Amino acid sequence: MRTKAEIRQEMRAKRKEISQIERQEAGQEICKKLIDSEINILLHAWKVALYLSMAHEIPTRYIARSIWKAGREVVVPYWSVTQESYQLTLMKPLGALISGKMGIREPKEHIPVTPVEVDAFILPGLAFDTQGGRLGYGAGIYDTILSRAHKRAPKIAICYDWQVLEEPLPLEEHDVRMDWLVTEKRVIRCKDQC
Repeated sequence: MRTKAEIRQEMRAKRKEISQIERQEAGQEICKKLIDSEINILLHAWKVALYLSMAHEIPTRYIARSIWKAGREVVVPYWSVTQESYQLTLMKPLGALISGKMGIREPKEHIPVTPVEVDAFILPGLAFDTQGGRLGYGAGIYDTILSRAHKRAPKIAICYDWQVLEEPLPLEEHDVRMDWLVTEKRVIRCKDQC
């Protein structure tokens, strides 16, 4: 079995090969699936936690725009200097962004939101398995946030289809499983795969 470090290295390298046009097309297709599939986040969620995509990640701007257009709220992570951890904040449609810790973009103005207030989480990652296993970047940011979330709030990972592995990922006890995986090609309900 491959280690987490080996899988992360392989996925990072493969992701760098994706062109900007392919990323944009994947982002648009995934946005459609989040709205038009049985997940339908706009029907079931008022506050949706989302990440602000960085280089090589699937762009999330299409999702954010759809959420705002439906009159819902977007919540994103930000680095809290006082708490020395990532927390959640409301993001306004035209709010200014700054470069936060590790160059991760975040709103300049912080309007704190607790994880338990969030109705759905849309998450990034480097690799996934069909049983909902998620291999993130190694900092445990989302595992910490999700440990304080309401259990009924769906955890939806978005990724390229090739990031979904058939073999189970080497997970640890604290790793939080996803409920759904949404790729540019399909929607996977993870509990149906267990």
